[in-house]
Amino acid sequence: MPTRRVTTKSADTDRSTLAYDETVGESKAPNRVVRLATFQDAAKACTRCEDHEPNLLHVDEQRGCARPMLQRSPTGFLGILVVGEAPNWDDTFDMNKGHLTYDADTDPTGRFMRTLLIEEVGLSEHEIRDVLFANAVLCLPAEDSGKHRVTRRQLDLCRPWLVRFIEDADVKVIVTMGATPLRALNHVERHRLTLRTAVGKLHPWFGRQLLPLYHPGLLGRVTRNGDQQRQDIRALRKFLGR
Repeated sequence: MPTRRVTTKSADTDRSTLAYDETVGESKAPNRVVRLATFQDAAKACTRCEDHEPNLLHVDEQRGCARPMLQRSPTGFLGILVVGEAPNWDDTFDMNKGHLTYDADTDPTGRFMRTLLIEEVGLSEHEIRDVLFANAVLCLPAEDSGKHRVTRRQLDLCRPWLVRFIEDADVKVIVTMGATPLRALNHVERHRLTLRTAVGKLHPWFGRQLLPLYHPGLLGRVTRNGDQQRQDIRALRKFLGR
C-alpha cells in the first residue's frame, strides 16, 4: 500500500511540518459509500497499537483485546462528521453490538445527541443515518484507575486513520464532542483552539469547517448545561442552511 503524507502549517514557524508519514492505505473509488466500505475493511484489521504498544488497549479476561469499533453502514451523504473520544465497553464487548453505536434507548449521550440533531439542527430521523460518527481513537483504551483514558500515544497511532476517514468521506464539517477529539484534530493540522473559547463557533480547519462542542454526556452537561449545548450546536444548523 502507498505511504500517505499529510503536512500541516505550524503557527510557530510558519512552515510546513510533517503531521504523519504512515502506511494506512487509501481508496481511489469515486463513490463515497464504496470508499467508506474500503476504509472500514482496512481499519478493522488494524493492529498498530498491538504491534507498537499493546498495553494501550483494554484487555477483557474473557473477551480478549479491544478491537476497532466503527459505525455500521456509513453513507456520509450529509457531509457531517461527529467525532467523540473513544469507543465504550458495551460497543466493544457486548455480543449484540460490536460496532459504534449511539443507542438512544440505553445511552444517555446518544439520546441527547440525537435530540440535538433533530430539534436544534433540524435533521429528520432518516437523515441522522447519513451523519458520520467516529472517535479520536479506534479502540477502547486500557483501564487506568477505573477510567479508560485516551493517551497521546494512542492518538498518534490512530491519527492516520482519522485523516483517511475525513478524506475518504469528503466531509464538509467536523463536530468534536469534548476536549479530546479537539486535541486529536490539532495533531492533524494545528488549529490552536481551546474548547472554552471556541465552543459553538465554526472555524476553518484542514479545508473544512470545525465546530467544537462540549461532550453531550451527563458529565459534559455539568460543565455546559443542556440549554447551552442546544445553543452551541445551532451553528451546524446555520451551516446547513436550515
